This record gives sequence, C-alpha cells and structure tokens, in this order.
Amino acid sequence: MYSEVDLTAGGQYVAEQFLFAAANQERAALGLPALHLNEALSQASAQHAAQMAEHEDISHQFANEPDLEERGASTGSRFSMIAENVGEAPSSIIIHNLWMNSPPHRANLLDPEVNSIGIAVVERDGEFYAVEDFASTVEPLTFAEQESTVGKMLASSGMNVGDAFALARITCAMPSGYAGARRPSYIVRYTAATLTDLPEALKTRLSSGKYHQAAVGACADSRKTAFTAYNIAVLLYP
Repeated sequence: MYSEVDLTAGGQYVAEQFLFAAANQERAALGLPALHLNEALSQASAQHAAQMAEHEDISHQFANEPDLEERGASTGSRFSMIAENVGEAPSSIIIHNLWMNSPPHRANLLDPEVNSIGIAVVERDGEFYAVEDFASTVEPLTFAEQESTVGKMLASSGMNVGDAFALARITCAMPSGYAGARRPSYIVRYTAATLTDLPEALKTRLSSGKYHQAAVGACADSRKTAFTAYNIAVLLYP
C-alpha cells in the first residue's frame, strides 16, 4: 500500500509520525474514527521501545519489566482496555505493513473500541524497534461531574433527581444496604467505562413506572487493577 521510501534518514520522530498517520489512514478507509495521540501512552510506548532496543529483540514484556497494563497506568493513562503492537525492521513502512498483514496486529489497529494511541520508535544499528499502545481511555471526571452526567440521563427518562449526593456516595461505596434514614425502593450499583448510557438493568427499572424519584452517587473504584472505570449508585424511590 505504501511506497518504499527511506524514512530512516528522518529519524525516529519521522518514523513515529508515519506510523500515526498510517494507522489513521487505515481506519479512515474503513470509516472508523481516528485515534488521538496520547502523551501518557506514548511515554509507556517509549519505555518499552527502549527495552526492546536494549535487548535487540521484540517482546511484550521482558524479565523484571512491568506488564502492559502497569506500564500504561504508571504514566498516568486512564483506560478501560489496552492493547499493544511491537515490531522490528529497518523501516517504519515495513513495520506497518507487517502489522497490517498479521491478523492480531491488524485487529488492534482497526479496533473500533479504542480511541487513543501511543507510539514510540527507537533506532539501534540501523534497525527500528517500534511500539504502538492502543487504549480506550477514560475521561477523568470528579464525583460531582459523574453524578451530574448520570442525573441528566435519569431526568430525561422522567425521573425527579434529588440532591442527596452525600448519602448516595456513601451508599455507592457500600457493598450492600444504604445510607440515611430514607429507604430506597431499589438500588442499582454499576461500574462502567463510559457514562454515555444507562445500564440495561436500570433502564428496565425506570420503564416499569414504579419509580419517580432518584438520587445518584459516585464513588472510587475499589478494584486492585490498572484499569479505570466509574462506580455509580442510583437510588430509586416511588
């Protein structure tokens, strides 16, 4: 697809720019949304590309090196999923073509669920060691912003959304039960990578016609994982 031109003369930066443009060109050809270049992911990619150049080998993890999820999280990236392509060749064109002709690497490049990419290329002895980290990033939102977002969706469904955020937040952090004197008729606790829609279980409850008031609370994700998500509790009342 791409003509063989010498990109090594332009250095690692040109090679990285080519891989970024090539990835989005492939996605555009299939009507997929463009990937955004993510600085934190690029830092994680750079750390691993340096390891590959040092070992003069390609791998997704070397001895005593953090795994992909840890590398991504350690640079400050917030994501609900992450994947990686690694490659070695004298040209970034060759690397990209190798990835596009490898089903698992191609799947990463064309995954409609990812929205961000980090890219790094390190040159050693005429060889390029390249890393692409793909992620579905999670937007950092305060608890108040999360509650406002979910509250607006509830209001559009006909709910009267109250302002008992403090009690709803405590309820969100509880494994069961509820905080405060007023007993909810039903509580929906859920974890989501995005806040663009309500979970189906909650939609079913709302469509029953039994509930007319709601309170929303957000709380920290208690899971011991590098992956990021929103934790939400919705308290429903008649």
